[in-house]
Amino acid sequence: MKPISVMLVDDNPTFLRATAQFIKAHDDLSIVGAFEKGQDALEQLQALSPQVILVDLAMIGMPGLEVIPRLRELMPHAGIIALTLLNTNNFRKAALEAGADAFVPKATMRTDLLPTIRQIVRAEDEQIQHISSDTSAAAARRILITEDNADLGRLYSKALRQANYEVHLALTIQEARDLLQSMRFDVLLCDIHMGKDRGTDLLKDYSEKLATSGTQIIMVSGQAQYRGMCEQMGADFFLEKPVSITTLVALVNRLAAR
Repeated sequence: MKPISVMLVDDNPTFLRATAQFIKAHDDLSIVGAFEKGQDALEQLQALSPQVILVDLAMIGMPGLEVIPRLRELMPHAGIIALTLLNTNNFRKAALEAGADAFVPKATMRTDLLPTIRQIVRAEDEQIQHISSDTSAAAARRILITEDNADLGRLYSKALRQANYEVHLALTIQEARDLLQSMRFDVLLCDIHMGKDRGTDLLKDYSEKLATSGTQIIMVSGQAQYRGMCEQMGADFFLEKPVSITTLVALVNRLAAR
């Protein structure tokens, strides 16, 4: 089996060397590039085409939170793992919202990093297999994303389009209402807090229409207390922000196949 290709991005040369040695000690992993500057990694990304990219969050010059969205844009299917000494919920949330698939504190790297790398690659392989086995069916499936954060909406949309879905993005509840009136969707992904409006109102008003059309419903929020309410209102799944892109695509694949 071909080793998993890994790229490292960290402005600490000592940590960079130690991490490279740690990864090279495992036969199922290989290092394709190690960079102290985010810009250098971005310039070499397409040529090296890593499966997984490890990015330090607190780099001088271009910090990881700036590097990660650009990596995600250039290579949507690559797994991105944020590494940091700053193990706080705020940094974890910021990293995942920027486009990282996982967050691993450097303090627990020796126990957590390898399982995380392997899990991300497994999830990506499963997704590719699903797409390749049912490409024509996926292409016919239509997704409505209702999200008032334009950056997140574009990130979700790009990942799902890469998975061969027809994606429509609504940045307001009214845009979502107009789209629901004009066409059928296989999956509705809806944020709860949409400016002054609420995604739960959309779910309430269109519950009968969505049920009749067989639309699978994913409600999204940064506040877990909405989970029970959404399930009672007929949502098929609740995702708590920040949402992993890998998790999102895998979930849409499962729901759309129903």
